[in-house]
Amino acid sequence: MMDVYDMVKKQIALYRAYDARADREQRSGRGKEGKLSYGPCLLISREKGAGGSAVGQLAGKRLGWQVFDKEIVDAIAQRAQVRRELIESLDERDRATIRDAVGRLFHSEPIGPPGYLAHLREILLTLGHQGNVVIVGRGAHYLLPSEFGLRVRMVAPIDVRVRRIASRENLSLKAARVEVQTSDRERATLAQRHFGHDARDPLDYDVTINTAELSVEAATEVVMTALERKLAAQLKGSG
Repeated sequence: MMDVYDMVKKQIALYRAYDARADREQRSGRGKEGKLSYGPCLLISREKGAGGSAVGQLAGKRLGWQVFDKEIVDAIAQRAQVRRELIESLDERDRATIRDAVGRLFHSEPIGPPGYLAHLREILLTLGHQGNVVIVGRGAHYLLPSEFGLRVRMVAPIDVRVRRIASRENLSLKAARVEVQTSDRERATLAQRHFGHDARDPLDYDVTINTAELSVEAATEVVMTALERKLAAQLKGSG
């Protein structure tokens, strides 16, 4: 995996390349909410073992967008220097707007190190503002404006997910079931405690995909088609 610092440097470079163009706010799927522009983004929520990470990686490759999964987002939020560089790539007005938004959104107890949740939200809003990103997990679809991207939920029956995790992680079926059930509980708790949402609510997503009988490639095709339709423009890699 690319080092998180290298990913942030690449994201900053891509953002600045758009920033230098006169039509930077005319990207397909980009728009303004309040004082800040967002998008385009692909935001993937997933059950463990449903294939969301793999679909996110393939979609990102086809689109030419960087992919930020929960481990990468967490690493940026926790590393002060990396976080600072990403935030400081924005102009002063946009930084202030994002920090104001974080203050308004912060209505729950911090988790982990002090300020972690605020840092996490700051990173998600910054990536959403920069646009041309795939974000997998961490509740990004609750924070970022829905109209400037596609919100996808990846699901599969628990028995299917257990078999996949057992195979992928070389676990017994019993141990894999414990992992899947624990992950389901933790993700449901995070959605409810920190965002006030039920992770299973279909109205929080544009598309829900059952991957029980779909390959990663087939599921990615569904995502790409839905993204193109919602943003009403032909996107790189979707044809």
